[in-house]
Order: sequence, then structure tokens, then C-alpha cells
Amino acid sequence: MEFNFKSNSPYSYIRYGDYKAKYKGKEQYLVPNPEGFINIRDLYDMFSKMDQIIVDLLNMGRICSDTDDEHTKFTCAYLFVKQYGLLGFMVEAPINTDFMLMDEVTLKENNFIDKNCIMKTKDYFELFFPFATSDEMSYTITDGKVVIESTSDLQRMLQQTSLNNQLIYSNFYCEKIDWIVEYAKQMYTIFKKVFDKQNNDVQEFNIEEEVSQYYFSGVPYKINMYGKTPEICWQPNSLKQAIDMAFGFMLCSEKNPLKICKHCGKVFYAKNPKAEYDTSKCRNQANVYKSRNKNKAE
Repeated sequence: MEFNFKSNSPYSYIRYGDYKAKYKGKEQYLVPNPEGFINIRDLYDMFSKMDQIIVDLLNMGRICSDTDDEHTKFTCAYLFVKQYGLLGFMVEAPINTDFMLMDEVTLKENNFIDKNCIMKTKDYFELFFPFATSDEMSYTITDGKVVIESTSDLQRMLQQTSLNNQLIYSNFYCEKIDWIVEYAKQMYTIFKKVFDKQNNDVQEFNIEEEVSQYYFSGVPYKINMYGKTPEICWQPNSLKQAIDMAFGFMLCSEKNPLKICKHCGKVFYAKNPKAEYDTSKCRNQANVYKSRNKNKAE
């Protein structure tokens, strides 16, 4: 069964006009920079861009897998986040959707936040808002509900939205660059192993076990009717959850559109299933090299 992410039910996701790097100790974060761009916040339909989002994430993982250079990692993460927004790790990683009501947060295995998988909720909250004062971003629990308290006008504009949105769309919300990069590297590693296996480029026997460790939690959805046609309307809690789902469908599709260019090594979305190169430039250069090698051999 083929899967079409483009639907009549767009799912809007918020990105800021710009982001900047900030340090907390030795940890570098990406933080929204509302003053850095005319359009402070922008809405876009994430599923209409999902093909390119996945390609860009995988290419970030490819680049960062080959280097430990901090500037390169920052540049890759910054360009991705500026284009699509932060990934929403805070609401995606916990097992319980009502984690803010608990004393402790239990995280999924293989999360990118904490290897122990258990944190005090207060500490978990502060991990994503390390640069905000208590006046700018704090919370209380009133009558069994989490109430976000803030003196920020931008934050108060989110008050009528869901708690998830008030958290990950906050102008004080931030994510560590290492989380973003490690996630991209993991996704690229999974994709590369599957791609190589399908193209008989490797003979490793543990690929099946490594790939089977890929896991994502179920994404909520509702069904909308358009005329006589029912259609699934996905309701992911974050950009990361949407990417995880889309990546799984693409990877397991009989006509997986994700390819690796035989010349430059970039991941690309192939509209033609027989495509071997991401651009005509790469195809032409590859043909030139083949011709030169053939002439040398003769």
C-alpha cells in the first residue's frame, strides 16, 4: 500500500523567523530569535513539505556522521531548524502524554534527552527553558490542569491552544544542538543500512537487528469527510513524531522514493524510481569520469 501525506487536512506547524545559538555551560542550544526577523512566527503545513524535510534531515545526519566539527554541526542544525522549526523533543520523548501532571517524567528508551529515562518533572521543564526567568516561563497545577504562567505577550498569545503548543511553540523553548544532530545521525544510519542492504552493497548480518530497534509511538489521527471520501487527518504532537511516522512509511514502501546519489552521496527524493543521481550535473560528471576511466583502460 502506498502512502500519500498530502491531503485536504493540512497540519500547521510553527517556526520562528530566526533562531540563534546560546550556551548553558558547555551545552549549545538553538533558541527562537523573535527580534531577528520581520515575521516573528510562521505557520506551514508540515506534511506538504515532508518529502523535503526527511531528505534534509538525512543529509544532516550524513554530513555530521563524518565530522566532529562543532561549527559544521551548528550550521547543519541551524539551517534545518530555521527552515522547519524545532523538533519538539519535550512533548515527544515522554511515555505519558500527561507528564506535566506527574512528579517524575518517564522517557522512551533510546531517547536523546536522558539515558536514565527518568527525570524530575521540574528538572525536565527547566531543561527546555534554561534561559527563561520564572516570570517569563513557569507553570502551576490548578484543579488537575497545568497552567502556563508568563509575562511575555508572545507566550500569552498561545494561551488558548493546547498545552503541547504552549510548550514547544514558546519563544523561550529551546533544544540542544546535540539532540538534533544525534537524531539526524541515527535516522541516516538506519536509512543507509537499509539502502545498502537492498542494493547488495553490504553483507552485514546484524542489519536486521539494528533496523528493528527503530521505534516510534503511535500518532493520533481523526477522520475527515470530503464529499463522499473519508480521509485520515494526522495529529502529531511534534515535528519529530511526524518525521518518525513518515520516514517509516517511506522506508517500508515497495517504491521507496529515498535514494543516495551515486556520484555525490547525497540523499534525494526520486520522482523517477530508476533515478541514480540527484541532479543532472551529478549525472553528467559521473558520465565524464566513466568515459575517462574507460579511455585510460584502453
